[in-house]
Amino acid sequence: MTIFRYAILSMLIISLWACKSDPKTETPSSALVPATMTLSQLEANYAKEANPTSGNALIVSIVDKLKDASLKDTERINLLQKGYEVAKAQGINARASGFLFSILKESNSTPNPDQVFELGQLMKSGKKEAAANILFNSILENSPSWGRITEVKPQITETFSSSDAYIQSLGEALFQNVDNTGINRTAAMKYVNACEAYGLAYPGNTEKTPDYLFKAAEVAKSIRTFPKSLSIYDWILEKYPNYEKTPTSLFLKGFIIENNLKDDKMAKDIYNEFLSKYPKHDLADDVEFLIANLGKTDQEILEMIESKKKK
Repeated sequence: MTIFRYAILSMLIISLWACKSDPKTETPSSALVPATMTLSQLEANYAKEANPTSGNALIVSIVDKLKDASLKDTERINLLQKGYEVAKAQGINARASGFLFSILKESNSTPNPDQVFELGQLMKSGKKEAAANILFNSILENSPSWGRITEVKPQITETFSSSDAYIQSLGEALFQNVDNTGINRTAAMKYVNACEAYGLAYPGNTEKTPDYLFKAAEVAKSIRTFPKSLSIYDWILEKYPNYEKTPTSLFLKGFIIENNLKDDKMAKDIYNEFLSKYPKHDLADDVEFLIANLGKTDQEILEMIESKKKK
């Protein structure tokens, strides 16, 4: 398992879910807690006096620790769980959502309905109702005998026959009242959030789940939310290696990093990974061309192509 990739993904998710409407996420804890304190010292400090300042300081330290590429899976999960518990106790809903999202995503077992329900409530409070609807409905479909099942249906804000039908309806709204990107940005974010929620709630569906995730990554790319696209492509690469579009996901990851994030070195590493894993793929020739022309301008590439034609 690529621990570094998951650590960075956890960071992205946490930062993306943080919202300015939650004032507790902006508590200047770093100004009030010594920067030299270790994680264990911050945990002890929080245990001694649990408040927004000590809580935020501990969360910041946990997030920083998640960057450590040497973390074992169990260590990473424990850190995420600790971060979730602190954020929940302090009412920092955006942070709690990010941690719980990562916990569910990294789980290799059937989703815990208690955690799915909790994340649904957090998403709903964060005005991500499309994602919340998917999570709540997944409990109805996957865990009908759950002890709190009667609490679920009243949480759903729209009427639909199934999670698949709901995502289809969200997809149809993408091209209604479009903006200059050729897509409805508000509908796009709802669609991406819903597809990610589906990925959390239906990880065992190896046909529909990776397909929804791939479409979500493409939609995120179309509205230029590149970190979101990259995180979803990594999700596919890690969890669905046998999905037919996994090679394409790796290619598109490199392409975004090269052309949108302008990191030729990282892009080259990803392109080489592609050639190592999929040397006979239809995109292999394209990848070789991209590697050979990394750093060149469009004009330089055009001139090279014209020169070859003349020869």
